[in-house]
Amino acid sequence: MPRDHATPESALPPALARARGWARLLDDRFEIAGFRFGFDGILGLIPGVGGLVTLAGGIVMLTSAHELGLSTGVKLRIAGYTALDAIIGAVPLIGDVFDFVFKAHKKSLNTIEKALARQAGR
Repeated sequence: MPRDHATPESALPPALARARGWARLLDDRFEIAGFRFGFDGILGLIPGVGGLVTLAGGIVMLTSAHELGLSTGVKLRIAGYTALDAIIGAVPLIGDVFDFVFKAHKKSLNTIEKALARQAGR
């Protein structure tokens, strides 16, 4: 199910609504001067905490993909985004900037939505 603004969140499968909510919270919640960011970037500034937040978000995305019946390939892509975010995010300074621009959870959500659209034959 691709993002359809006419469909209320309550009409979505719970797993998709949960994935959308987490992606927004972690990658897209705030905006300053046209730049959107979320708690993943903010909490990434605290050593150790950012990695846990990234992994928690990745687990939510993987669980959602599984509940939606998506393929192993989709789940591997989500795991790859999460691993890349966690590994590079752990590097001092470079990782802090990376956490604000990479947006692994939004990429995972887009992967889920595209897979659902393919399943629906769109």
